[in-house]
Amino acid sequence: MTETVVLLGGESEEREISIQSGNNIADALKAAGIEADTYDWDPSKMLDFLSKGYKKVFIALHGGSGENGTVQAMLDLAGIAYTGVRMRAAAICMDKLLSKTIVSKRTNLPVPGCVPMPVSDARATLAQEGHDWQWLVDYLGLPMIVKPSRNGSSVGVTLVESVAEMDEAVRAACLADDEIVMFEQYIRGHELTVAVLNGNALGVCEIVPKNKFYDYDAKYNRDDTEYLTPSSLGEAFDLGLCARAEKIVRALDCTSGVVRVDFLADQSLESYFLELNTVPGMTAHSLVPKIAKYAGYEFPELCEMILDMAH
Repeated sequence: MTETVVLLGGESEEREISIQSGNNIADALKAAGIEADTYDWDPSKMLDFLSKGYKKVFIALHGGSGENGTVQAMLDLAGIAYTGVRMRAAAICMDKLLSKTIVSKRTNLPVPGCVPMPVSDARATLAQEGHDWQWLVDYLGLPMIVKPSRNGSSVGVTLVESVAEMDEAVRAACLADDEIVMFEQYIRGHELTVAVLNGNALGVCEIVPKNKFYDYDAKYNRDDTEYLTPSSLGEAFDLGLCARAEKIVRALDCTSGVVRVDFLADQSLESYFLELNTVPGMTAHSLVPKIAKYAGYEFPELCEMILDMAH
């Protein structure tokens, strides 16, 4: 019986990306000489999954129950080793608003200005005749980012450049009844990410999209997005950003396995923390494998190291 399984798929809007990540991981483990099944996760089939008797789980689920701590809690209760962060850290980091608040308070690192709004309030505002978003524009300025608090892969994220675009952006961010819509200050400058393995930064990747910002299309559908590792901003900048990323993963208790810390840097090269992804993508377009390769780790070796950290 195969003792290791890659958990992929799931019920979130990021399901298709998770399937790509999981299959890439399974292929990489096979190349490293490790036999591993794949299992398409469905929360309603939890007992079926547990009946398989797997001893070690490589979590490749993006969003939903696979990244919000639910699957981690199940595996903890079942006594099954798994990759990545623990349940509490997963739940915190899945909530962009909560994780940014914790990082801001515990590290004093800058975060973009933000106005949170429950989906119920956002929908009620949309339903009001003659409603006006000008107060948000006055506070945050334009352009601004409108996005759901608990989602990934830029699903439901919109760069708003005029008040006329607000209604459509808010509707796109209202993904679930228990969601929070975040109206966020837009930091114009450089989009950057740091891969962190077991609490140690591997390096920086600068993302240069050809469209307005690094949205879902730029991440997964376009081949003209540029990825610069190291960044174009100099060795001293990259070292400083890596130090900030390591400080953030400690603040959020994410020093197990591989995570990705996303930043924006403005024109003066001040960097702002955006979010921490506890189950980063492992597709052909994903950033962690690119950074790891620059750091000297081929993809099969990286996946084997992550699996070895399962506990």
